[in-house]
Amino acid sequence: MYILIRTVHLFSGLVLAAGLFMYGFTGFVISHQDWFPGGKSDKTTHKLSSEVAARMPAELSPEQAKDWQRQLAGELALRGRPGNRSADDGTWIFEYGRPGTNEKLRVRPGSAAVTLTVQSAGFAGIMNRLHHFHGYGGAPRYFLWGLFVDLASLAMIFFPLTGIYLWYQLKKDHRLGWLILGASTAYGAGSVLYMIFGR
Repeated sequence: MYILIRTVHLFSGLVLAAGLFMYGFTGFVISHQDWFPGGKSDKTTHKLSSEVAARMPAELSPEQAKDWQRQLAGELALRGRPGNRSADDGTWIFEYGRPGTNEKLRVRPGSAAVTLTVQSAGFAGIMNRLHHFHGYGGAPRYFLWGLFVDLASLAMIFFPLTGIYLWYQLKKDHRLGWLILGASTAYGAGSVLYMIFGR
């Protein structure tokens, strides 16, 4: 059991190192965006013509909307994780998001005239989006990123749990360890409660 726990501790620490570096660095950029270039987004709007949009039916099921969105992406060279919704005015909005850039295509089914709004940010904006990027939808690269985020999250759970076990097995005098563990736990839990319920 000891060898198994030690192995889990080792490899979870290796995964955690990459995850913590990513979250730590991007979090630092978010906290100090004015220190880094590219924190503000630039928005541009383009009027385009689309043969795919001209063929779209007015009524679409969710699966049909995904298929038409893929066709639009191929025709207009749009990249990013897809998302779509229908608007109250009868148009459809197809979004393609990736760290630093969001492309929003407004389409009126049956009409070739479409509107593309591109919102792009520089380095700080990319780091901000990367920090919050999660999930498995979209292209394989988004699946791999979602898997990395989940593995890093699991490592954050296993690393301290296995570390506590190893500490308890290796040290005969546990008083100092319990004091440090109790103080850090109380500080963390107290900070969360204060943020939620404090005035």
